[in-house]
Amino acid sequence: MYVYLSAVEQLMKGRTSCPKCKKEIILELPDKEKHDVVCPKCNHKFSIKAKCDDSKSFEECSWEEHGEPRKTVLSSKKTKTKMPKIAAILLTLVFIIGITTAIFSESFIESSLDFASYAGFTGSLKILVTDQLNKTLDDVTIKIDDIKGVTNSKGYFSSEKIELGIKKLVISKDNYKNQTREILITPFFKFESTIILENESGQGKYIDFNSSGCSIILVIFSFIALIGAIACMKGQYFDIAIVGSLIGIFSFGFFLIGSILAIIAFVIIFKSKDEFENGKKGKIF
Repeated sequence: MYVYLSAVEQLMKGRTSCPKCKKEIILELPDKEKHDVVCPKCNHKFSIKAKCDDSKSFEECSWEEHGEPRKTVLSSKKTKTKMPKIAAILLTLVFIIGITTAIFSESFIESSLDFASYAGFTGSLKILVTDQLNKTLDDVTIKIDDIKGVTNSKGYFSSEKIELGIKKLVISKDNYKNQTREILITPFFKFESTIILENESGQGKYIDFNSSGCSIILVIFSFIALIGAIACMKGQYFDIAIVGSLIGIFSFGFFLIGSILAIIAFVIIFKSKDEFENGKKGKIF
């Protein structure tokens, strides 16, 4: 088979048939050029052109471009809505409410948890009691509100369905100092702590509730909600937007308004997931 090409000619793939033996031949030839071809089966020599007109002979015109138009495999483009931006606004409000709650933490937290208690939410706790030598203590009396019990043989005390809010926990045992501390009971999270009792040789301890740690957690959760809001505003990173709305639920906010807004934002984001682009990977299908 003889095909004469220059170094700069652009090839196009096609097929033809030998006029003598009808063998199909696949070729790569420049467009609009005449070529001499030798059939690899019968050695018959004939000429073809990549493109031809009606005035040419059959031997010069038996060229057919190889392949078919490529079919699309992507889903049809959907009309964009304002749903991701609405979710962004809601998560921004979650951030603002969460930061405000963190600043005025104790009063806002108590009022929000009181509201949650009225709505039927409860909390739980698990306490481990040891002595100063890290030995677990059994039969330690634990009292919180109207709930009273003792630690088991492994030093543990647990209770469910505790009213939410800042509660006073009283721990006492013969020959040990009593200990009273304020703890925060919240929904969804079990309060867990290890308490060390000292041998009796003075007054018992009273430990106030420290709201600073709770404020830090609220600030972190609120900023994650803000990151989710930015992802929604840009219409990118669906996973980040979903995580931001989920974490925003636990920012609580005044009267749980932040949690309610975050839940609404989560539903909106999930329903509009087709409108998000996943960074360099492009649109999610």
